[in-house]
Amino acid sequence: MELRVAIIGCGHRGIAMAAAYQGNPHIRLTAACDVDEERRKTLCDRFQIPGAYSDWTKMLKEEPIDILHLATQPTFRKEPIMAAAEAKIPVVLSEKPIALSLPDLDEMLSACQKTGTRLIINHQLRYQSIPRRLKSAMERKEVGEATFLLAHCRMNALEQGTHLLDLVVWLKEKAKPQWAMGDAYGWEDFAKTHSAPGTVMGLIGFDDGTRCLAMMGPEAPSLYDEDALHFHFGIMVYGSQGRGQMWLGRWHLFKSSAHQSWTRLPYRDDDASAQRALQQDLVRAVNEPDFLHPCDARIGRTSLELIEALILSYHRQERVHLPLPTGASALQTLREQVSQGKLGG
Repeated sequence: MELRVAIIGCGHRGIAMAAAYQGNPHIRLTAACDVDEERRKTLCDRFQIPGAYSDWTKMLKEEPIDILHLATQPTFRKEPIMAAAEAKIPVVLSEKPIALSLPDLDEMLSACQKTGTRLIINHQLRYQSIPRRLKSAMERKEVGEATFLLAHCRMNALEQGTHLLDLVVWLKEKAKPQWAMGDAYGWEDFAKTHSAPGTVMGLIGFDDGTRCLAMMGPEAPSLYDEDALHFHFGIMVYGSQGRGQMWLGRWHLFKSSAHQSWTRLPYRDDDASAQRALQQDLVRAVNEPDFLHPCDARIGRTSLELIEALILSYHRQERVHLPLPTGASALQTLREQVSQGKLGG
């Protein structure tokens, strides 16, 4: 049986996701929604989608949907997810960041839990070849015992930081983050749709003694031969016998000057393969009640919690212990302070 997929958001990301779905024999694109008529028509014509809507509430009422994909801006995700949960749509996949604050995500998770809707975040980097190569190196102890991680991206914490910290949590899945100590600055980025400080950085401590320095913002390390900002994204693992470094599409293992290995892959091809693999697991999430999708929002929640913890540490000027108390958002508090002109630049 083919699963019916509906997409909200027919822009560039919606088109890319529709292309990935089209290659899956278990999935059929049945509906799409966008307030912009040209974008909506372009996507529906290209992928021969019969149901074209300008009103997402009408689409949810009229269309039988197995998987709802949100390719919207992060400012417009909570309301459709809450409605999808109420409609008992089996699976909802959202682009990242799924929410602009941790309490908003917790509200979505609670609504989905009540009705049985599976909420998934599109953290497809878990499926890419290069991050998997780094994870394999850690598991096989190719660099000895991992003692320290440097995780960095040059975009802000909600543009790329949730991806970054989700990978850190995934790489360290046998250990839990215990505390965070951070700093935040650069308030101009709060005007973006991905509303967050321009820079968030700090230390994260795990219960096995490992530390991770996270850097999210323009001061993070960069590649000398890459102009596209989103490619300046990487994780370095320092071990007792060497180090492993991943960038998007690149891998470097270093044990000594005489023992190094390099790999470079076409990033777009690897990302497309990762997206298809993630979507195939969506099929399992619909059909297998006991299957936990690797990108389930209950797992992905930790990346947003870590960002909140680093910002809370900035507020308090002290180390913050995890898990955080529920119901409050240091990120939203900072957002409100900036909007009220209470903070400088």
